[in-house]
Amino acid sequence: MTRVFSILLTFFLAFSSFGFAAEPVERIAATLNGRIIFLSDLQRDQTFFERPGENGSGEDLKKQLERVIDNRLLRFEAHRFVLQGPTEAEVQQRLKELRERFKTESALQEALRKTGLSLDELKREIGEQLWVEKILQERIYAFVFITPKEVARYYQEHAAEFDGKKQEEVEPAIRKILSEEKRMTKEVEYLARLRSHAEIQVNLQ
Repeated sequence: MTRVFSILLTFFLAFSSFGFAAEPVERIAATLNGRIIFLSDLQRDQTFFERPGENGSGEDLKKQLERVIDNRLLRFEAHRFVLQGPTEAEVQQRLKELRERFKTESALQEALRKTGLSLDELKREIGEQLWVEKILQERIYAFVFITPKEVARYYQEHAAEFDGKKQEEVEPAIRKILSEEKRMTKEVEYLARLRSHAEIQVNLQ
């Protein structure tokens, strides 16, 4: 199936390069299990869901593609295993937070125009992000535990950073740090397993 798709894509791009395409051809960033990820999908992710500090160019564009691929893999898993998806209230709350990030309604509308999304399509994308958060919570975060020994060891190894404060005083901060580290480690391991069973073809240079 992927080979047939690659052949068809080659012919399509070849004809386009000779001027036979009536409209501009949208660039394909990658395929994931036979499903296309367009460059515009990365633009939408960058506009509405990108983490601070990334600008969507050069190496950052490749990192963004990797994040979109991971996100799609988690979406597939969520729809397979999460019993209860996001509610309309949860979607509306996240949309409200997004509106606040854009400061004005006109700024949000301009972002929708540039990315070719309608408001309903954005809400569906928000819903998919919430599905991803649910699978991460149920499959990873719910199984992150920090033991008293781990807290004590971290405190001893980083005692100089706590300005003489007792372990009991800084324990909540230590637990937060250790929880984030464990979450990240387990998330990376989980995604590595998903990728090992996926067919991924990246077309970015």
